[in-house]
Amino acid sequence: MSFLLWRPGRNIDGICKILDVEGVEDAFELAQGVSRATGWPKDARCRMDPRKPKDIALADSLLGAKRLVVSGRVKKALEDAEVSNVELLPIAIINHKGHTASADYFIVNPQDVCDCIDVAQSGVKWNALDPDSICACDSLVLRQDVVPASYKVFRLHKWRNLVVIRRELADSMLAQGLSGLSFIEPSKYTGLG
Repeated sequence: MSFLLWRPGRNIDGICKILDVEGVEDAFELAQGVSRATGWPKDARCRMDPRKPKDIALADSLLGAKRLVVSGRVKKALEDAEVSNVELLPIAIINHKGHTASADYFIVNPQDVCDCIDVAQSGVKWNALDPDSICACDSLVLRQDVVPASYKVFRLHKWRNLVVIRRELADSMLAQGLSGLSFIEPSKYTGLG
């Protein structure tokens, strides 16, 4: 498979976990790939999770906000790879004392959407509240042949909160020593847990 799912951060002792984004109206749109670049607030922030007071170190990808929150180093890697049509929305990370631990973080908000899920082979379960969206599957299968060559980071049609990345780009970022990144094989994803 030429693609991986890009998941938010990794659970590593000592690395901060963050709460959901603050200071952003309609933040739920970030999980759907709605463009937010226009009017993005200057005070957008994520706080370190107070339930993990000893976890204060910063990685290049942070866990906890249910979104891809990445460092300036990941932003540069995406820019160097000429990834297009992905908003990188600035966000501050606030430490346990209420001070800015770093202002060099970004929410990755891909704008490209591809209808490439093999619904039958994946054994999808449709969302009861929104019958036009998927909430789970037996094993996610992607139809690689329908993904445009220009799509390096994109969302899945009918399952927009999932972000897909080309394997070679993920491998390149890992080879650069970027920390906290989490990529999984689509076939191992069920949407549960």
